[in-house]
Amino acid sequence: MKSTIIEGVEYKLTAIEKENKTVALFILTMPKNNSWNGKWTGEGNLYAYSQVAFRRGKPIYSNLKEGNFYYDFGDGWVANVEVRYVTPSESKKIMRKSKGFCGYTWMCDEIMKLGRIRTVTERRADNVQTS
Repeated sequence: MKSTIIEGVEYKLTAIEKENKTVALFILTMPKNNSWNGKWTGEGNLYAYSQVAFRRGKPIYSNLKEGNFYYDFGDGWVANVEVRYVTPSESKKIMRKSKGFCGYTWMCDEIMKLGRIRTVTERRADNVQTS
């Protein structure tokens, strides 16, 4: 039986023949924070988001790649979004244990569309232009 490890927790996965890795799984962590006790209140929980990334064997998002994407909020907090491709069954199993994505799905949207998360400076510049 296959398994995958996310945030130090091993999830056993059932084998399904001929199932391709067509889903992008996004895992959120806060590796750096500026809290009074040095801990993120969500530490130890699984925060995941998934999106179909391939249809008929072709990528839906041309800029989407596996890897780690960091976002520095500029106030001592840094988020990491890890992207990995999984099968639909793996995604379903992992998503059942997820506590949501803490309102940061916009980071996933940017990774899918741009292949990265825009910086604070880029985000502020966009807000000034649209005002």
